[in-house]
Amino acid sequence: MKIKDIATLVTTSVDPRNHPNIYWNLYSLPSFDDNRTCEVVLGREIQSNKFVVPSKCILFNKLNVRFKRIWCVNNQEINNICSTEFLPLVIDETKADYDYMYYLLRSDFITTYLTGQHNNTSNSHNRIDIDDFMNIEISLPSISEQKRLAKVVLDIDNQIDNLTAINRNLPVRSAA
Repeated sequence: MKIKDIATLVTTSVDPRNHPNIYWNLYSLPSFDDNRTCEVVLGREIQSNKFVVPSKCILFNKLNVRFKRIWCVNNQEINNICSTEFLPLVIDETKADYDYMYYLLRSDFITTYLTGQHNNTSNSHNRIDIDDFMNIEISLPSISEQKRLAKVVLDIDNQIDNLTAINRNLPVRSAA
């Protein structure tokens, strides 16, 4: 089975400049790197076409995949858009669990494969070939097993997030 058998790539685009007074939820590489929260931006402040983000999808970065900028979007907000450096993927949940696919796409297997396949635009800007990505061969356990495995990893991620938040709130100890 290939990724394209499980996920649909959505490339509907919009030019937010044509809607200058509308606020957009912008999923961009800088906002991912900054705090993994989309920016709310007026259309007139956005400088180029963007992809429309479906209400439930996974955004997979095609630029410098070794940084694993992969975003789960699961909301009913309107005016969600993303940089064209992301691939908006809608998962066919009759074939694969959404959370499982998120973790699979973040896996070292996918990253290693793609870093060996990228098209160089410069030494610092390596973009993957979309066809190479969509044609990656994967094997999936049953959906019930996918859900079980994804829950285990999701629980661990939540524990890490909670511990990180606790650590941020601890007082800084000075050296004696």
